[in-house]
Amino acid sequence: MTDTSTHTKLAAYYMKKGIHPEKFDCQHKNFCRKYAFKGNMTEAKMSMVGSQYGSSYPKLCVVSLDPPSGATGEFAEPYKRTTEYMAKHEDRNYTIKRTGPHWSMTLIIIKDILCQFGYKSQRGSAVVEESYAGRPIENVEPYFAHVNIAKCSMNNPGKKKANRAVHERCSSSYLLGELRILKPDVLLTQGDLTNEIMGILLMNRPFLKNELPSAFDTTIEKQSVLWLPMPHPSYGGISTLRKYWTFYVHAIQDWKNL
Repeated sequence: MTDTSTHTKLAAYYMKKGIHPEKFDCQHKNFCRKYAFKGNMTEAKMSMVGSQYGSSYPKLCVVSLDPPSGATGEFAEPYKRTTEYMAKHEDRNYTIKRTGPHWSMTLIIIKDILCQFGYKSQRGSAVVEESYAGRPIENVEPYFAHVNIAKCSMNNPGKKKANRAVHERCSSSYLLGELRILKPDVLLTQGDLTNEIMGILLMNRPFLKNELPSAFDTTIEKQSVLWLPMPHPSYGGISTLRKYWTFYVHAIQDWKNL
């Protein structure tokens, strides 16, 4: 099992910063609420950190922009937006109950990376480079962490992303502190704005779309990290991701052999 100190440290960090969903008092709450749909902002959702994160395989951490809508559904209740709750509910069958392209492809990406470190996937399971229609999607949530840049949901119709001002405020205030706790070995960032923001935090300059595909050996709190900026794995980004996938595989293999 994952060292529970990671969950404990993360919960303490969210409490200290006022962004814990069960005791929310973020310093930016009034600023961000102005950008929520009809002012209906769902307060913070914590990061998902799998129960096996870093126990048998490298610490794989995915960063994307926005949490899912919290107006109704799975994340409407604050306690269900905690890391502890999510880690206890890792048994979803994504083959029987399909999820959207973003999460489907994220699971497939992580599974294919884990296979490079000895993970044994089920026969015929979905892989990055081929359509996953009709193929099993393995639930590998126990083995990675997923961080949203925006901690609160703006509940925009059609899953429209939050205003850029929200992402900039959240990332500058909380993101690096959270990554220092998670201590990823491999950091995957998804989509143009996520990549741009991470470039500012890690390289003091925006990462540009025309730099894809790229891989960087960088550091977070003096710890070496392989950073892989990626296209967003949904909409038109899936075909681009597949085109670049061999590059990312080679980058991971080179890092593994260092």
